[in-house]
Amino acid sequence: MVGIKTTSNKIFNETLWKNLGKPRINKKNPPPCMNLSIENLPGEYWKPIPISGFEDQYVISNKGRVKRLSGWGYTGKKKLLKEQILLQANVNRKNTPYYLYCKLTNDKGKTVTAIIGRLLYYCFVEPFDLNDKTLIVINENVPSWNLNFSKLLLCYSLLKK
Repeated sequence: MVGIKTTSNKIFNETLWKNLGKPRINKKNPPPCMNLSIENLPGEYWKPIPISGFEDQYVISNKGRVKRLSGWGYTGKKKLLKEQILLQANVNRKNTPYYLYCKLTNDKGKTVTAIIGRLLYYCFVEPFDLNDKTLIVINENVPSWNLNFSKLLLCYSLLKK
């Protein structure tokens, strides 16, 4: 008999909230990046994550949440996993949220870092070459952690060699 790994019923990503400086929010109805409820938010819809080897296991919503779909997963060994909203984390630059990301692990055990703003732009604004590091997504949302894909811009960046 195969057991299904259970997930927590918590709906609030307290770690991210603390890392963002404890902004004033309603913890019972948190903003999307902190909302771990498996229930869809009002107006929320989903598209497959456009990363090869992960598109059948993860989806991203127009609100910026990432969901692992139920099925076989890898957590050190293969397990049958329930659907789950992934915890997001942030990278800080001088105490200002720089970008939100989450870690994805596929059924083969491969792990990648998914940058939420890039995936939101690709899936809900316009596809672009995700492997091209000279293309960056500028986040004009205020506060920057409350992502709305209509306030994301795709720009070219000059990389230092």
